[in-house]
Amino acid sequence: MQRKTLLVLFVAASLAAALAGCGSDSKASQATTPAASEPAAPAEPAQPEAAAPAEPAQPPAPPAPAYLHGKWVWYELESTDPEKSKAFFGQLLGWQIEPQEMSGMKFELVKSGGQDIATINAVEGKGKSHWVPFVSVPDVDATVKTVEEQQGKVVKPAADIPNIGRFAIVADPNGVEFAVFKGMKGDPPDPQQPASGEFVWNEYLTKNKKQHTTALAFYPAAIGYTTSQMQMGEGKKKMPYDMLSFGEAPRAGVVSARPASLGGAWLPWVTVDDTDALVALAKQLKGKVLVKPNDIPSIGRAAVVADPTGAAIGLLRPAAPGEQPPADGAQPGAESGNVKK
Repeated sequence: MQRKTLLVLFVAASLAAALAGCGSDSKASQATTPAASEPAAPAEPAQPEAAAPAEPAQPPAPPAPAYLHGKWVWYELESTDPEKSKAFFGQLLGWQIEPQEMSGMKFELVKSGGQDIATINAVEGKGKSHWVPFVSVPDVDATVKTVEEQQGKVVKPAADIPNIGRFAIVADPNGVEFAVFKGMKGDPPDPQQPASGEFVWNEYLTKNKKQHTTALAFYPAAIGYTTSQMQMGEGKKKMPYDMLSFGEAPRAGVVSARPASLGGAWLPWVTVDDTDALVALAKQLKGKVLVKPNDIPSIGRAAVVADPTGAAIGLLRPAAPGEQPPADGAQPGAESGNVKK
């Protein structure tokens, strides 16, 4: 563009000079000759204004963490022998279990399908092996305060886990431990079809009516659950099953334990592909069968086993759509007395 402008100016200047040289034939020659003057220098071509440097593109803001308060988002096994628990559950459920260390604390990290789902730690003192489930709450410190107001106790004070979140381990008035937790990155969404080896349900087993009544009063007050009741089983085997929900989402069950020795604890359930095959495998791995395989109408085939240290876990093969229970009408072991003696 600049070269073209200079060329135009040069042609215009040359044409003006040629016209000035034709004085005898022009009307301008009859007039007084003007004083000679220096020819005007060609104008400098206009320079385009320098554009302001563009602002660097800003990356989009990350989405705000999504929370599903009231959901049980993590499980911790407090074991009297972590190595035995690690070997049992690794072989039974195909979990990948690796030793880890964080802030000076050593533990076993449990993965299922590449996803972190639990830890296995040594139980403190002379306690029994038991599961400590973690529930998502909006404010850990505020929930701890409410737990104490509702006659619960603090087992481990609120603390931060670097890059993970904040938690505290507490116990309800029945002495059953659980943890309140708020993650930095939010909560994982509810899976539409839980994969084999993933936790799918959490159940509170009570020893007696007093424990049952206490649990149904405590957890709504401390966590914000609502309660509802459904009937499980048929005929004389029919019994109530209480549900804890947060909003519209069912999150846990409260049920009388059979036998009562299973009561006073949280029982986590995992999805499996073949309940009967895993029960047989549990026996080979020196575990115990606490509830024999049985069918829950519209739910699936269930059983409860324990590792060699006594840590119990529920196994559930979900029912396929439209699947019907066997003709013998077998019901869940914990509800029908179908318990391994």
